[in-house]
Amino acid sequence: MKNLIFFLFAFLLLSSCSREYYKTAGYDQYAPGHHLIAVVPVHTITTGRIPPEVTGEMIEQLENAESQAFQISLYNEIARRSGSRAGEIQINLQHYTETNARLKEAGYTPRESLELPPAELAQILGVDAVVRATVRKTQYLTDLEAFGLDMATTFLAIFTDWPFWFIPDSKTADVDASCSILDGTTGIPVWSTNRRWRLDWNRRHNEIIDNISRKMARRFPYRESWDR
Repeated sequence: MKNLIFFLFAFLLLSSCSREYYKTAGYDQYAPGHHLIAVVPVHTITTGRIPPEVTGEMIEQLENAESQAFQISLYNEIARRSGSRAGEIQINLQHYTETNARLKEAGYTPRESLELPPAELAQILGVDAVVRATVRKTQYLTDLEAFGLDMATTFLAIFTDWPFWFIPDSKTADVDASCSILDGTTGIPVWSTNRRWRLDWNRRHNEIIDNISRKMARRFPYRESWDR
């Protein structure tokens, strides 16, 4: 009986996870006509407990840097899974340097391009569809506060009899990430995903970015062998 309950729970858990990635009703209609897609700059948002010494200008600079870092990482993760064999992503990718050069030539900074309608963006880039992502990071603790909490947690675990489930978490942020593929003519989404992560204060920034991009690209579509 216990084994049956366990397997039912595991099945429900896996089923709920699979719904985080989905093809929309427009996928079968528009995706077969996509030959070239572009990963555009990622919209990054930082909210929550921002240290008082961090100015709005510093936040904007951070978001701009993270935007392009996520764009490159997401491009690399999709490209790594691309190929002509069964099960691989079978779509052409515009290189991110070409994407950003075309935006610059059209007079848009990466940040300004976030406001462009998908159809206009696709026309500027000369692609059939665009990959747009948003990453929202909600800060809870500053690095120093998280370090102090982590030290206190270690002390409690070693020198007291506190049950481990009562010991507080030393996370610094939650990250909500969403990614969609938008048809370049209509702007209609053909695929979407959304995930949430907890971030630990001592993880490297590039490791976090690559991990998020990897999970978003894991079930990227265009794996059918359409005659393009």
